[in-house]
Amino acid sequence: MTVKELVEKLASLDPTLDVICYTEDESLQSPGKAFVLFDIESVDTTDAERVRLDNNTPYLKFGRSQHSVKLALLSVTSDF
Repeated sequence: MTVKELVEKLASLDPTLDVICYTEDESLQSPGKAFVLFDIESVDTTDAERVRLDNNTPYLKFGRSQHSVKLALLSVTSDF
């Protein structure tokens, strides 16, 4: 999702609502829980390369390089 798409979707909502992120990704679930909740701590930008680890997990290599791009980052926490 791009920043433009996110802004458009959020702009259609009541601006006083709290935003909660969630995932049903099985690799992040605890036994007996169907989803995990996250609270947004901050929004920022960074330069990074999108890479995959040896186990094929998506990852970021932070810093400027010939392969890096500017990305918007939402920093989230599950402790809120």
